[in-house]
Amino acid sequence: MSRPPVFPAEDKIRIVLSVLSGEMTIAEAARQNRVSEQWANPQ
Repeated sequence: MSRPPVFPAEDKIRIVLSVLSGEMTIAEAARQNRVSEQWANPQ
């Protein structure tokens, strides 16, 4: 299994804020940033 991509802290903050503000869903953010939705939304 491969490791998740490494993102700079600024990018992580931008992604999280865009999801929290309702600009995009978790699925959209995952697709846009080429990460698995499961990795972006662990349960």
